[in-house]
Amino acid sequence: MKNNIWWGEFTFNVQQQQSWSVGERAILLKRKATEWNLWNIESDEEGDDIIVSDGSAFNLDDKVAAGRFLEQMTTDKIKVYPLLADRTFIARPSSPLTILAGEKTQLFISTPLWFYAETFPGAKPLVDLPFWRPSDSWFGRSTIDGQLCYAKYTTAKTDIDELDLHPHRATTSIMLINNHNKALTINRINVPVNYLHLYSDSKNQLWTSRLTIEVKDDSADVELIIEKKFPSDFDALTFISKPRVLSEHGKLIRRISNLFG
Repeated sequence: MKNNIWWGEFTFNVQQQQSWSVGERAILLKRKATEWNLWNIESDEEGDDIIVSDGSAFNLDDKVAAGRFLEQMTTDKIKVYPLLADRTFIARPSSPLTILAGEKTQLFISTPLWFYAETFPGAKPLVDLPFWRPSDSWFGRSTIDGQLCYAKYTTAKTDIDELDLHPHRATTSIMLINNHNKALTINRINVPVNYLHLYSDSKNQLWTSRLTIEVKDDSADVELIIEKKFPSDFDALTFISKPRVLSEHGKLIRRISNLFG
């Protein structure tokens, strides 16, 4: 299967295995009568397409299962979802971004996805793994005031037509509004992907909820709004999965030092 739809409901016979692979990177599941086995084959190189197959291309004879999940009797189906990261992401543009006073701009930032699988019916979690685990990073004013995040470099595109989309990544649209009398220079931006919903467009590319971030005057706080609607230049989107952390009001207040660097 090579059509970018790698999530959904999958059927397994007893002793059957299936894999989700991106180049040499693969996650394999095998059903037995009373347990599920997991193999997590990692790679440093990112591929382009996720291929769902029987996993016969991967020799498991010399690999120990990364997990064994026991049940009295396994069912013949599992559900697979893409999920966003379980922490916020520090996006580092390849060069500093400066938004002039009184201006606004839209950025597009992509982040890696997690592979999540659960039993069906029953919804018992089996797997929650990133396709590529990002590096850990601390973001904040000090070792006390801040948070543990993931980090990545990004080109931070401003034109939707220039995006390089991949099925193992999701793209976040961020509207940045600088209602300050000074220019705002951004070397890093802390993107709260763990608060965002995940959607798919008609080409099965994955998008998160849209963010609006407004900087006002000399306030130390920044208003961050999780938008419920997408602008008209977006394709129609289908809901895929919920956020890791639910925000009741769709609005977050962050100290500017914990959002921009």
